[in-house]
Amino acid sequence: MKKLFLLLLPVMMLGLTACGNKLTTEQAEAAVLQGERDRLPLLLQTFSFVDDITIDSIHMTITEEPMQGYLYTTWKNGKKEQSIIVQVDSVRQDATRKGYIQWQSSWDNAARSYLMKSLRF
Repeated sequence: MKKLFLLLLPVMMLGLTACGNKLTTEQAEAAVLQGERDRLPLLLQTFSFVDDITIDSIHMTITEEPMQGYLYTTWKNGKKEQSIIVQVDSVRQDATRKGYIQWQSSWDNAARSYLMKSLRF
């Protein structure tokens, strides 16, 4: 019996640690918001047609990994403001780096949307 317990102990420990490291929606939202806000100055350099972009909020539509959601943003050019939604997908824990969260965001699609809305006057 003691041998069986010693054989099952590593399996039980692995199971407990796997359950305890599940990414929560709140962790994912916080990581994406912080990462995208840190990235904004670089994006503004490439989007010469806009003066400023602010990220207003985030909403996750799929709350299990890989998560998916939207960034609600405001794009400003002069006194003109446009609300633009940026898609965020593939939000998950990084498999190779512990504690890191990875995702993809569609800023290029958002920029096209902004330009199309701007052309409509």
